This record gives sequence, C-alpha cells and structure tokens, in this order.
Amino acid sequence: MSENKLNVIDLHKRYGEHEVLKGVSLQANAGDVISIIGSSGSGKSTFLRCINFLEKPSEGSIVVNGQTINLVRDKDGQLKSRR
Repeated sequence: MSENKLNVIDLHKRYGEHEVLKGVSLQANAGDVISIIGSSGSGKSTFLRCINFLEKPSEGSIVVNGQTINLVRDKDGQLKSRR
C-alpha cells in the first residue's frame, strides 16, 4: 500500500458569510489522476487555488508528503508556508 502524497482534510473556504467549500476532503497517491467535476459556481476553482496555496483555506488541513502545511501572510500579503 502506498502512502498518500496529498491529503486534504475537511477543507472549508468562506468569503464573508458565503461558504464556498464545505468540508471537502481528498487523498491522492503518487501517479493518481484526479478529475474535479461539478456545476458552475460549485467551488472547483476555489478548491484548486487552496490546494495550490494561492488562497488560504478558512478551515481544514493540507498534508503534502506527510508534512502539514501551515500558511501565513507575510507583510506584503503573500501566502507563505510556515513549518
């Protein structure tokens, strides 16, 4: 059994009162091909932006190769990984 390379756990993203992602989880192993499908406005792009660290999730965890990624904003407002 291979170890998960990417683990997204209970990811939430809110813009003010509007919750776009409501507890999305994903596990991916090396070599996996994953399709994200859904209707327009369902949060597909927001999910991808969160797991690519372009946006900070409101809640949840992203684990890459067994390391939990914690994101913080620097003084210029850019997202940075904190270990």
